Amino acid sequence: MDARGPASGRTIRKGYAAAGVVLAIIWLGERNEPAWAHGLRTAFLLLILPPVLLPANRRLSVAYYGSAHPGRALARLITARVVIVGAAFVAAFFFAKLLDPRASHDVRALAARLLLVLLTVPLQIRLERRARARGAPSARLDLSTPRLICAKLLLVGAALLAEVILDPYVPYAQALIAVAIVVAVTLLGPKIHSKLLLPRSA
Repeated sequence: MDARGPASGRTIRKGYAAAGVVLAIIWLGERNEPAWAHGLRTAFLLLILPPVLLPANRRLSVAYYGSAHPGRALARLITARVVIVGAAFVAAFFFAKLLDPRASHDVRALAARLLLVLLTVPLQIRLERRARARGAPSARLDLSTPRLICAKLLLVGAALLAEVILDPYVPYAQALIAVAIVVAVTLLGPKIHSKLLLPRSA
């Protein structure tokens, strides 16, 4: 089976909507964190996460879809995702402390993000089992890591600029920008999707 088979338009739209929500959660920082600090924290997270997560997800997904023992292969796939994302959140937390040592960084915010990652496990299991039954991967396995990072960094740069401009005049500017991120990724992601894919071999 080709694990890089084309996904339906509906699947792609759902994927970008979910990605927008995840990026918005990443963007939201501490309440007393300045815009530049959580902008750099978000950029740091987006720089370290895709180069590790995407290749691991691609390799383990292919192994899962071709495995004679799907239960163990699925456990390895989900565990790898949770560990990689959790470690990235922890690294970003300490990076933020390094950026602004005098600020009070709430460990509860980190714990909430890690808990959210764990709460996705049952949903991931359900989606992967349904996708295996359909014979099509639930996640995009043909996304280009460099292209994806560039697109996300452009989004973070635009979000940071918007928050710097709005923050003195608009209350809860950070939350407003987070909503704008969800809308932008949901609407624009499917339109530029083809430009984020790995080049097809002849």
